Amino acid sequence: MSSPRVLVASAFEAELQPLTSACAAAALQQHGADVVGWDAHLLPDAIPEGPFDLTLVSVQQFEGLERGIALARRVKAAYGTTVVTFGQYAQMNHREFLDVADGIIMEEPELISEELAQLAAGTIALDAVPALMTRTGMRPKPPRRRISVTKPARDLFPSLVHYPAHHSPFGLMGNIEASRGCHHKCTYCSVYGAYDGGVAAYDADSVLADALQLAEEGVRHFCFIDAEFFNSRTIGIGVVERLVEAIGPITFEFTTRVDHVLDYTKELEKLVSLGLRRVTCALEFPSNRILRIFDKHIDVDHMREAVDEAERIGFELYPTFIPFTPWIEYEELLGFEDWLVETGLARVTDPTALQTRLLLFKGSPLLSSPWMEDIATVDRGFWVEWTHPDKRVEELWQERRTDAEDAGKIRCCVKC
Repeated sequence: MSSPRVLVASAFEAELQPLTSACAAAALQQHGADVVGWDAHLLPDAIPEGPFDLTLVSVQQFEGLERGIALARRVKAAYGTTVVTFGQYAQMNHREFLDVADGIIMEEPELISEELAQLAAGTIALDAVPALMTRTGMRPKPPRRRISVTKPARDLFPSLVHYPAHHSPFGLMGNIEASRGCHHKCTYCSVYGAYDGGVAAYDADSVLADALQLAEEGVRHFCFIDAEFFNSRTIGIGVVERLVEAIGPITFEFTTRVDHVLDYTKELEKLVSLGLRRVTCALEFPSNRILRIFDKHIDVDHMREAVDEAERIGFELYPTFIPFTPWIEYEELLGFEDWLVETGLARVTDPTALQTRLLLFKGSPLLSSPWMEDIATVDRGFWVEWTHPDKRVEELWQERRTDAEDAGKIRCCVKC
């Protein structure tokens, strides 16, 4: 009996080689599936030759939502087979995706890869797959366990060198991940919207195996794309230690919160000794009122302390901001650049940070917040448009957005 043939198609993964798709593909391979990978963002016209017994469509970011809907329709028309979508934005928009797909995976796809392979082989029915939302409901999720694959099937997708985002100031960059989700509950965040404070950790051996295969391609700078590097205080650090031991000196970067910069100084000092160069922190805006609305559990003084601590320990603190929100005051925006200069962050803040506008995606916890009661909004399908009551704020946003686009910068976050 021949192996079931499965297509794993990525709608968009932050213009990086699609790691989540490569992990799902590897898990299916481990259960005997013949898997084909397709980055439909990088190579939209290179639709693979069918037939396929099952097609998985990955929808990880907001920017991939419309593309994911169109991609699900396209592969359904091309192959006439079962189409299943996965990823945090597919989960948060499962009702819309059920109009174009047969099911939405409401769990990490690796954890149900055996059943997905059986579905492709025709030995179980669609409604027998756990954690798969269909038009008739969903079976319970499997027990929580770590994500484990021999190594992500990156060979099914174009090499890193074909992705401009992998060419960093530190050299060829490899995107790796030690966990998905985030244990924090910042109200504006899509990771909270999808995971509700939950975390899906990888097996450390899987992360190391991925890093080693990237090193074979010439990578010596690694970017942990976890929403929160310190979801685990051991996995990431352990992988870095083992990687340095295996291949020698490396550099790397990751994302964490301001309060972790202040609380995990010993860990950060060790990580700097291992090659840590940059830490991305979501500062949002230097206003205690905005920070309370976002439920950040920090204040502006903590931001200043984190900047000083980063300089003392020896890494670059790279900030992201959301200056344009329904609650910002015009005068605060005018003083924002002065604050950046005062803190020394102006030299590392790109134009995106000056124009970023709060995205109220469908499923955003902010939509049910009392802070939204007096805000004018319009439902735009996958998101809710808001208008600031002070028209000067809207005019300033349009001006700064034009400046940022002229500079070629319009993104700030890998996970949004």
